Amino acid sequence: MNKRYIILIFILGLIILSISSCSKPTPDNEDSIFPNDREDIVMNVIDSENNIKKIQAHTQKKAFRLEDIIDEKFERALAMGGLGEVEYIEDGYFKAIGSQIDYTNENGKMIIRDVKGIMINPPKGSITDAYYYMSNYLEEGDVLFILLDGFGYHQYKYAIENGYLPFLEKQTEATKALSVYKPVTNAGLAAIITGLYPIENGIYSRKQRELKVDSIFKVAKDLGKKSIYIEGDIGILKTEIEPMLNLDNTGDGFTDDEVYKSTMEAIEKDYDFVFTHFHGIDDSGHNYGDLSLETMEFINKVDTYVEEIVSKWNGKVIITADHGMHSTEDGGDHGEFRYEDMVVPYIIIDGGNQFE
Repeated sequence: MNKRYIILIFILGLIILSISSCSKPTPDNEDSIFPNDREDIVMNVIDSENNIKKIQAHTQKKAFRLEDIIDEKFERALAMGGLGEVEYIEDGYFKAIGSQIDYTNENGKMIIRDVKGIMINPPKGSITDAYYYMSNYLEEGDVLFILLDGFGYHQYKYAIENGYLPFLEKQTEATKALSVYKPVTNAGLAAIITGLYPIENGIYSRKQRELKVDSIFKVAKDLGKKSIYIEGDIGILKTEIEPMLNLDNTGDGFTDDEVYKSTMEAIEKDYDFVFTHFHGIDDSGHNYGDLSLETMEFINKVDTYVEEIVSKWNGKVIITADHGMHSTEDGGDHGEFRYEDMVVPYIIIDGGNQFE
């Protein structure tokens, strides 16, 4: 072999090594959707405690059933679309069309275009239930609704197991409630106050603020209830009553201490319906992570606020969240179809000084 051939082989070897080193590495677990989500994920399959599988349109045959893509056993399953559609899966098919996956019935009629996720064995409860419970309780008496923004069921369980929720731990254990897609504040709040899914109430992302339907504040008004809606420092949606906004007057970076104070003052003024929205758990989760020490300590602080408020309230109390929170490399986030974002705690208790 002459010198020219040796040099040529050496150069070819360098080229091959260069190409292989520039290729994108494949994750060890190709089906895992936690913690490193990829942009080409089209549809996630989850249950209330696990992120099960990611489904990519280009890897699927043109039509398939749920049983074709997962091994897990399930009794019920539902699909959610990008506009907040919700449909229980029965005898239909999923179809991979281009870069999206659609759900159709057996005859090929479109049910959900661009499915974002499937949950198997979903919780029986939904955050939309809050509207109907509030409506029924308002007919009988006074209602206090406490919205803990960004408080997932997994955070609730972790906080109880580690001693950060001494008050709520003593109450009836929270049930799991399913949030809506997209699990962000606008969509979750709208679902809670209207009892309808995003496709029906018109709020399916952070961009919408105008409800298509009446809210619980209209119900309270028609019942002649003296009502107040207590918010953080900005309004989220346009509702029948103006929210009472609370600026961060103490400069601690959160508005929850101001929301707490305003809620206590509202109770002293004998309101029949108090709807109060704490944002701090969500803010801390974004900054530090859903299960971080900082977020757990903030959850503990909110637990003391809730105890004080509930002890002064004479009537029904409903406590839940609009969405949850998942971990990221630099803190936490939400807005994805994954169990941490989609499943929240739901609690109904009686207020009063029996907690003192």
